[in-house]
Amino acid sequence: MTLIRFSALVGFLFVFCVSSLFAATISVPGDYTTIQEAINNAVTSDTVLVDPGTYQENLVFLGLDIVVTSQYVFTEDSADIYNTIVDANFVGSGIVMNSGETEAAVFMGFTVKNGTGNTYITPYGDFITGGGFQLIGASPVIQHNLITLNTAWDGGAGIFSDGGTPTIQWNVIIANHCEDVGCGAGMLIKNGDGATIAHNFIEYNIARHAGGIGLKNSDASITRNVICNNHGITQGGGMWIYDGSNPEIINNTISHNEAPAGWGGGVQVVNGSAPIFMNNIVSFSICGGGFVQIGSCYPDLSYNLFHDNTGGDYIGLVAGFNDITGDPAYVGGTYCDYHLTESSAAIDVGNPDPTFNDPDATRNDVGAFPYDQGTPLPVVLSAFSGTTQDGAVKISWNTASEIGCYGWYVQRQYSEVWVNVSEMILGHGTTENPQSYTYYDAAVEAGETYSYRLKQIDITGETTLSDPITVVVGGVTMDFVLHQNYPNPFNPETTISYALPEAGHVALTIYDSAGRLVNELVNGHQTAGAHQVTWNASNLPSGAYIYHLNAAGQTYTRTLTLVK
Repeated sequence: MTLIRFSALVGFLFVFCVSSLFAATISVPGDYTTIQEAINNAVTSDTVLVDPGTYQENLVFLGLDIVVTSQYVFTEDSADIYNTIVDANFVGSGIVMNSGETEAAVFMGFTVKNGTGNTYITPYGDFITGGGFQLIGASPVIQHNLITLNTAWDGGAGIFSDGGTPTIQWNVIIANHCEDVGCGAGMLIKNGDGATIAHNFIEYNIARHAGGIGLKNSDASITRNVICNNHGITQGGGMWIYDGSNPEIINNTISHNEAPAGWGGGVQVVNGSAPIFMNNIVSFSICGGGFVQIGSCYPDLSYNLFHDNTGGDYIGLVAGFNDITGDPAYVGGTYCDYHLTESSAAIDVGNPDPTFNDPDATRNDVGAFPYDQGTPLPVVLSAFSGTTQDGAVKISWNTASEIGCYGWYVQRQYSEVWVNVSEMILGHGTTENPQSYTYYDAAVEAGETYSYRLKQIDITGETTLSDPITVVVGGVTMDFVLHQNYPNPFNPETTISYALPEAGHVALTIYDSAGRLVNELVNGHQTAGAHQVTWNASNLPSGAYIYHLNAAGQTYTRTLTLVK
């Protein structure tokens, strides 16, 4: 998977560089202070290149076939995705393309968050859709983005597409939420026969129908995605396929999704739909069953693996041609890694047609990630260090080169046990160029000593552990810092850490997405230095929450996500 990711980006870079010879590159904030100003002054084939920062904007592409990208296009460093933020600030859609944009319109390398959707006027009524992206009659390329904490009343909290053929690839679409009767919290794709949805992580999204992906009268191509831990409140936890949709769903991992009993924890098909469903893993569905057919539908299932789906693997239909049951034997871990281990029942059981063969030339493995049966190739770690900064531990490491590097976990030692303290930090696939990584561990105390190591995972699922390092946390920080809570998403407890440069009155409060106060964690005098508070949200529903820190006349705000 990662090899394809790197090759795809190299191809994009080539086109980007060649096209740049004949078009303008507009810098933000160099040429214009806002991204929308830059778009307004662009013409077809221009590039809007955005430096890291938070941009509280709602972007409209105005029918322009332009590239809007962060520095990620050059650095390939995921930090540029996390640190270049389009924040809709709970007003409207984050990005709108509704004027015939084509595949030459590209949006890549950003975090898109806090969108609430725009009104979409149709002959059937007015609907609020597209919290993160609202695509109407548009066919852009949406790639290498983090799409999170968006809502939409009626559908498509992360991405809404009606009538176009967008390419949606290499994104992380996490913790988006549809309200009311909304469908497709991760994405809702309607009325199109050519959408491409590939190599995305679609997880922890919640909607009434279709927590992960909703397809309505859509013939999309859906390949090599991880669709996990999504929740359909009434039906379709992972996917809901309805109203005559005929998609091709090939080589995806659909796991740990939830819906009510009998209503499609993994996948639900209704209303005359006829998907081709091949080479997929459907596992560990909660309550609703693995694959559910309701009414007159014509799904074509073959070469899939089903495992441990509560309520049954199949409801309303029989097993597909050469479908099997067996343990996928995921790599697993604190943050579930859906790569396969060598004991997986998913290896070499996919469609035997050579056109589906894995990159190592062996028969297709089912699921999103093939298990490489060739010789694993190394990642050369050139530096690994830890320092204290702003009351946290800063872990930094460099690689001289990478071959088949899928990603990293930072681990910390507790007694004799090593535990992941980071989520997956994506690697750079295969590259001869040096790469740099950084992670901050805020859950530390001054004067304490901590041991860290790196766990590197290659595209085969094999892991390599670094030698450990030791970090002594220093004294009081000189900066005012509010760290991201850990873990995030969480259930039901999480820790919020912050640092104060001076003693004074401190207020730490939690609000829901509607701005209502739900908890007051701190309200009183505190000394200078590092502090942390544990919040238990067991009495609250899943969703996005906002935490505010007020001290010394300053206010800091971050978001956190509760997933039950």
